[in-house]
Amino acid sequence: VATVAAGQPLPTVKGVTERMQRRYDMVDDASAQFAQTIKLGYANVEQSFEGSVVFKKPTRYRLESEHQTLVTDGVTVWAYAPANRQVIVDSYKEQRNSVSPENFLLSLPTSYYATVVSREAVDGNAAVVLKLLPKDDRSFVRSVRMWVLESSAEVRRIQIIDQNETETTYAITSIRLNTNVPDSAFTFSAPAGTEVVDLR
Repeated sequence: VATVAAGQPLPTVKGVTERMQRRYDMVDDASAQFAQTIKLGYANVEQSFEGSVVFKKPTRYRLESEHQTLVTDGVTVWAYAPANRQVIVDSYKEQRNSVSPENFLLSLPTSYYATVVSREAVDGNAAVVLKLLPKDDRSFVRSVRMWVLESSAEVRRIQIIDQNETETTYAITSIRLNTNVPDSAFTFSAPAGTEVVDLR
């Protein structure tokens, strides 16, 4: 990835996070398309696929890819795996160290320490690269990198490395804000023939 604007001083973490927070405060809902790449740490294997994420404050979201659909209305969570035709239903619990992209899409989770490490080009736009380290030593996440556009404080790339050395990268290909996403987007009806495992 090319480095851009090398002569300019890097912004402070406080400056970047305050801009991200102001942006987050103005958003009620967001929809994004992403390309996801997973590199398995224990094997020389790389998987890529596309997906979408929709979320609505405070705790509703829907994450869809060819491998999984994950939906919560803030009370119930549905995790549907089409490959084994099974949906797991559970009660929603706040996951402070979750690796879901919606946790990082518009604001920095408070459970991480952040530093500004560089400035790089993302799709021709200048972006600040933030490195996040979990405050909790027991976190499954080892580190996170976020590419935040300087022009708009939008997150355009998220890279998560976990304790198994698995590297998951989300490249945000488009994002739409405040489109008044209907609440019906955050419920899930299992297709006919799906096994339902209810853990509630």
